[in-house]
Amino acid sequence: MSKSLYRPHESRENTVLFPAFKERVSKNEYDALGEDFEKKEHVKFGEDGFDHIVTEVAEIEK
Repeated sequence: MSKSLYRPHESRENTVLFPAFKERVSKNEYDALGEDFEKKEHVKFGEDGFDHIVTEVAEIEK
């Protein structure tokens, strides 16, 4: 996705979608989802998967 398309999308996520989502789930549900996503991330990308992907993207963007 190009930057020109992503920025408006990201802005709506941060100002509309995520705040609305957090209003509709309890803190416990929100925390449990975070734990689930982190476990799935580790299974899919390995223990340091997020950091590895960030490094790869940074190299591509140079």
